[in-house]
Amino acid sequence: MALVVYQFGDFSLHPGKFELCRKGRRLKLERKPLELLVLLVTKHGQVVSREEISRCLWEREVFVDVEHGINTAIRKLRQALGDSSDLPQYVQTISGSGYRFIAPVTTVETDDPRPAQPQVDPVDSPVEPETSPTANLPSAATRSHKHWLAPALSVSALVTFAALTLVIFLVIGLAFAVWYLRRPLPPPQLTEEYAQITHDGRPKVIAGTDGSRLYLNTDQQSTAQVSISGGEIAQLSVPLPNPSVMDVSPDGSTLLVASADRGRGSLWDVQIPAGSLRELLADAWVHSATSSPDGKSVVYSSGNGSLHIMESDGTGDRKLADVGGLPDELSWSPDGSRIRFSKDNRLWEMSSGGSGLHPLLPGWRTSSSQCCGRWTPDGGLFVFLSGDAYFGISKRPSQIYILDERRTRFRRTPTEPIPLTSGPIRWYTPIPSKDGTKIFAQGVILRGELVRYDAKSSRIQPYLGGISAEHIAFSSDGQFVAYVTFPEGILWRANPDGSRPVQLTAPPLHPLNPRWSPDGSQILFSSYDSEGHVRAYVTSSQGGTPHPLLPDDAEGQSDPSWSPDGHKIVFSTLVNIGDFSSSLRILDLASHQIATLPGSAGMWSPRWSSNGRFIAGIHTGPTGGFGVFDFQTQRWSVLQMKYEADWPTWSSDCKFIYFLRPSDDDPGVYRVRISDGSIERVVDLKGFRHTGATAFWMGLDPQDAPMLIRDVGTDDIYALTLKEK
Repeated sequence: MALVVYQFGDFSLHPGKFELCRKGRRLKLERKPLELLVLLVTKHGQVVSREEISRCLWEREVFVDVEHGINTAIRKLRQALGDSSDLPQYVQTISGSGYRFIAPVTTVETDDPRPAQPQVDPVDSPVEPETSPTANLPSAATRSHKHWLAPALSVSALVTFAALTLVIFLVIGLAFAVWYLRRPLPPPQLTEEYAQITHDGRPKVIAGTDGSRLYLNTDQQSTAQVSISGGEIAQLSVPLPNPSVMDVSPDGSTLLVASADRGRGSLWDVQIPAGSLRELLADAWVHSATSSPDGKSVVYSSGNGSLHIMESDGTGDRKLADVGGLPDELSWSPDGSRIRFSKDNRLWEMSSGGSGLHPLLPGWRTSSSQCCGRWTPDGGLFVFLSGDAYFGISKRPSQIYILDERRTRFRRTPTEPIPLTSGPIRWYTPIPSKDGTKIFAQGVILRGELVRYDAKSSRIQPYLGGISAEHIAFSSDGQFVAYVTFPEGILWRANPDGSRPVQLTAPPLHPLNPRWSPDGSQILFSSYDSEGHVRAYVTSSQGGTPHPLLPDDAEGQSDPSWSPDGHKIVFSTLVNIGDFSSSLRILDLASHQIATLPGSAGMWSPRWSSNGRFIAGIHTGPTGGFGVFDFQTQRWSVLQMKYEADWPTWSSDCKFIYFLRPSDDDPGVYRVRISDGSIERVVDLKGFRHTGATAFWMGLDPQDAPMLIRDVGTDDIYALTLKEK
């Protein structure tokens, strides 16, 4: 049977067999890239659109992340061909259209390559003398002389031969058994196809599954559910203020739900679908909670560095262990013997009795962060997240890893975690399915749009072309603008209209809140290090290597801000988010002396007014609100807030402090008058979707127009299928 073969360069493509060979040797290439190659070669010289590729390769498959599949297939195909996207020899990318196969192709026909099997007639086959069955037998004289020995010799030879053969087979079998039993178990992998479960694009977090549904916490401070096979998200009626699902009971009948009501926290057991309630903890802020595998106990953390355990009905509450830090994402092993959790950007483990606390992966990727681990139901695999160790949404742990903990008597498993995902999608909250064949996870593609409020039209409009950037800062002469791209976290300087950008920093630094020096020669900013501690840096506005502002200072240096004359810098000693026992310091650049601003204990996020008279900061004490220090009177005044206030920014005339209220009932940009403390809303932000390195940001342009970064990325739930183990 004649077969069509396409030849190009050193390669030959056999479409009927889906084989790609190079110089006669078959290349190992997966089915999807081969199908794509056949499609491109058969349409040689024509542009094949991504839509046509999707239709031909994935039309009948349950796979909605087609873009990821096409990109993966193109990448693997180019790797097999040794091709380059920049200087392509075979596959050319047509921007905005698709792909085209550009190498010369010849078509040949060949016969069925299966070789004929040689056949030998057993009757006519000659027998060589040395291999004749009688060649080594004794002569007739010998046989007649020793006829009584012949049977004994024959039996002895046969027995010896059989014994040797048996020994050889036993040795070979034993060697094979040893090799087979000692070879590593095949590592867990994902299939290439991700099934998208939700399609609304809104932020949401998976709390758990009962086997048929996923339970979610949404960005609208509500609980919801969705079928594991996909479909519409349905709101879950939980009659509690500000509910947050912590876990699903092992039998799927109840939810652990934390609630917050007017400064009071509590933990509840909520039956589903009936919705009946039972209070487990009163007057307790529960940070994380999970049920034991048998459903008889609950372990929880309240954020004070200790873990507690109680019966599932709320009785017998007692301290389990002091672990320090802020234990989060508690997970109980399926056999009930161990508890794991996240703390200080690492995974920790201890026995379920509270003893043996230790880091789970003490020597693995020490510069990375780890969190959010869960076991598969059989306890063989531990799924968790790892990524850059940096506080903020853009650099949170984002790729899924598996720690293979399958144990057999002989076969070995990898000692280090195995990456399951890579690429532009950032993954969060991985939850194994009840049958252990899938991993449900929140997949996020981060992108923002810089917008500005136009007072004349009372509308929020794209600014600087709607670039994905935040932390906008203008030089005092108005000649330049600095901004930080999102989510890459790179500081740039550009003309006021965004033209002629110049890169000023590179990862792993992720600048926050940049501030121009009064003479425009330098830019101050803060950045988190690998341990989550914030440090202040300064760099030339013309480019160069950023340098730590205080390299020998062990305290934090958050939100540095210049004095109007450029001779001093104010900053807070905030070390990391969650620790607000900070104060405000002032650095004298001439004398290198650091002084504490009197009365600034418990304050952070300082801002120096442009007239030099005031320093404002956020107060974390019982009074709350903003603290304003007046250098003329040497006294503090407190501007009280009834709600959350973030990103304080002085107006150009120093009469107001603008601030962002990102959530609650009346989200918006507000301003407070310094003279009398009166507050007014400037921009209504109901329905506005925030994003950014710290989840939201607000600033002012030179005309005091509020600027924000709007979320235009995607955020949905996916089902990732594990290949058979």
